[in-house]
Amino acid sequence: MEQQETGFFDTSLDNTAKAHLLETVRWTKFLSILGFIFIGLMLIGAVFFFVAGSSMGAMSGMWSTMGSMGLGILYLAVILLYLFPVISLYKFSTHIKNGINTNNQDMINEGFRHQKNLYRFMGIIFIIILTFYLLGIIFGSLGAMFG
Repeated sequence: MEQQETGFFDTSLDNTAKAHLLETVRWTKFLSILGFIFIGLMLIGAVFFFVAGSSMGAMSGMWSTMGSMGLGILYLAVILLYLFPVISLYKFSTHIKNGINTNNQDMINEGFRHQKNLYRFMGIIFIIILTFYLLGIIFGSLGAMFG
């Protein structure tokens, strides 16, 4: 009989790989739950800024109201930016754990899809931040040279 060669992607997970993945899943689930808690606290903070802004408007004028409302809007923007990675991390952990426990390859694939989406999102955000830094350096240099 001829022995057939198997490539890396034709193999299945051995017990050591499953143990490492299950430990990773525990940590990612813990981190995602902490992320949800911090999102909830930030939401409370955003509501506080909106309420404080409306009550400050009666006392001290429009500018303090705008500042407080601006902070509330900033908190909401950060919450929206932070929500996708936390959800992806949570879905990664639940799908991988369920897939390993039930030996369901489709669940494992779905978990890795969520992990891929998380890394892609983080990469895009990192590129955007680097672009802002680069633009800041360029315009700061131009301002220093001609200003």
